Order: sequence, then structure tokens, then C-alpha cells
Amino acid sequence: MSPAKFIAPMSALHRAAGLLGLFVAIASFGMIGATVADPAGVRKSKPSVQVETTQSEFDRLMAIARNTRQGTGSKVRRLDIEDRPTIGAKETSLVLIEVASFECPYCRRHWLDTMPALQKSHIDNGRLRYVFVDVVLDPAHRHARAATEAAHCANEQGRYTAFRNHVYRNQKAIDAAFLEAHAKAIGLDLRTFRRCMAAGRYKARVDHDTALARRLRVRGTPSFFWARAEPGQSDVRLVHRISGIRPVDEFARQFDTLQLQDTAATAALDERPR
Repeated sequence: MSPAKFIAPMSALHRAAGLLGLFVAIASFGMIGATVADPAGVRKSKPSVQVETTQSEFDRLMAIARNTRQGTGSKVRRLDIEDRPTIGAKETSLVLIEVASFECPYCRRHWLDTMPALQKSHIDNGRLRYVFVDVVLDPAHRHARAATEAAHCANEQGRYTAFRNHVYRNQKAIDAAFLEAHAKAIGLDLRTFRRCMAAGRYKARVDHDTALARRLRVRGTPSFFWARAEPGQSDVRLVHRISGIRPVDEFARQFDTLQLQDTAATAALDERPR
């Protein structure tokens, strides 16, 4: 039974107590994954068990919610995801942003080993929107820039994920001489692809996203950021960082925790005295 259904039939006093218990449960859940904690930390003192449906009670519940925010370890609070390669339903409230490099072996492992299950359980069914930010952080990744530009050119033809999949499955053949072969293998219009690459249309985008990754204090790839989207906004609010590859079960637990926080916050607003 969902938290919302559990709270609905309670009396006013019991509803407030249920809300408080829900918030305490979220606080006790603690940090999810290996992350950088929010500077505010999680409140250690136990809230009072005496509950009244008053403005002060509402404020206390919301304070608990604020203290369970997940940190990103960066001063960057919002990220514009307009025109970025994306899969999943655009109207979802939860967004997962992947920062990756085409020459990174760990990014390849995430894409081939974890991503299929995550896509099946959370993306294809419209529960989660997944956004790609491709960067070149490691100087040793000499071929990643050209591959990233090529991926954006493939995205123009609606074939970004097909290109990414083909490159990661053939990661040893990633230098510029092989990019057209990848494009041909996934059925791109080669004339259009060649024009895009020759024009250097996405050089500035690669520079911008690599600089963005550094502002986000990304030290290695893959890195992930959970974010919350708001209706009508092209940018999202970053709430939680994950560094390194993780099993699909961990992503699922993080998704459930963030959803629970959203449900609890909505329930608290519904309980606010009017």
C-alpha cells in the first residue's frame, strides 16, 4: 500500500502522526549510495512524539524533509537538459543524468551490463527520464572527442543510442577512421553525417559539457546525478550524485527513496492548515 493511501483514512491526529513517522523513516534511511553528503547533514535529534495539526507541526515536518536532502558536492544546483540526448518520458518528475566518456571502459560496462535492465525496469515504462552528458575529462582518451561529436551528429538523425551502443560494443575501434563505419552500421545518412562532422558543429558543445563536468566536480566517469524536473521548465534541480558504476538494484532503491520523499512532501502540503 502506498504512503498516500495509508495516510488518507486517518483522523487528523493520526494523519499528522503518520506523516511524522514517514518523515522519520526517510531520515533514518540515510544517504543512498556512495555520495558526498549535504553540508546540512541529517538531523540527529529525535522529533517530539506529541503531534498536533498546527502550523508549527507542519513547519517541523518540512524541516525534517529539508534535512533529508541528498548532496551533489557541487555549487551547481540546476542543469538545463534542453536539446540533450534523452530517453524515457519527458513528463516524469525524476531524471537521471549520466556523465560519461566514449573511451571509458567503466562507462562501457555500465552501458552494456547495467543499462539494459535499468531501461526495462524504469525507462521504457515511463517512470524515469534518462539524460546523456558526454565529456572528455581524461587526456589519455585521445579519441573520445571525435566520438562524442559523432554521437551528437547521430542524434540529429535520431540515432544517438544506436550509435552509442555500436561504439561501446566496438570500443577498441573508436578512433576517427572508424566513426563513419559506425555511422554506416546503424543506418545513418552518410552524406548528412559527413557534413555534420566536417563542419565541427558540436566542438563547442563538447567543450561546454566538459567544463560543466568540472564545475560539477566530476573526477571520473561514469558519474550520475539524480534530479527533479518541474512542469514547464527546461532545467532540472540536482539533488544527488553517484560516482562510478552501480548495480541496477542500487539505482532502483535510490529511485524508490526519492519517490518516497516526493510522496511525503506532497502529503505534508496536503496536511498544511488552511
